[in-house]
Amino acid sequence: MRFEQVFTHAWQDGPTGRGPSVLSVARESLAQGSAAHESDPGAPEHLWRWVLLAGSPDFSETLAFDGLEHVAEFARAVLDLPPEPAPYERRLVFSETVRRTLLGGPAEETRYATLWIGRDPEEELRGFFAYQSYYALPGGPGSTALGLEVVCDDVDVPRVRSEARALLAELDGAGGPSRPA
Repeated sequence: MRFEQVFTHAWQDGPTGRGPSVLSVARESLAQGSAAHESDPGAPEHLWRWVLLAGSPDFSETLAFDGLEHVAEFARAVLDLPPEPAPYERRLVFSETVRRTLLGGPAEETRYATLWIGRDPEEELRGFFAYQSYYALPGGPGSTALGLEVVCDDVDVPRVRSEARALLAELDGAGGPSRPA
């Protein structure tokens, strides 16, 4: 598995943080053992998948985007963050079902996550990212577990908007949807 990060925002969680937390968008190579493919960022879309990586100092997880339009929706939500303090909030929803082998045998597990991008009206309209995931486990209705929560409550808005422009340019180069910045 190989990741090419296209959008990355990392931050220290508080003054005594043990390490950085991160929110990143990456392309994951799906070609196994193809060195020629891995060196070609223009390779066909079906050989790559776009993933959102959320991580804290202790744990990280990835969730696949639904496709290029979903990646572009993320980039536009970040790009639409007002450069000056003003009310703003966007919500993106992710879900992915994977097959896992448990003690009782193979089972499907669905992971859901919500990512909020905005400016917090209760915190002087500072930019924020808030990611929360949970799992729907095999075993019937109501079998859920909380996943990862990653929050950046002071996003460097000019920097992430610049990264969102680069992400849209990358999508445009891959034949995906974009929008003039």
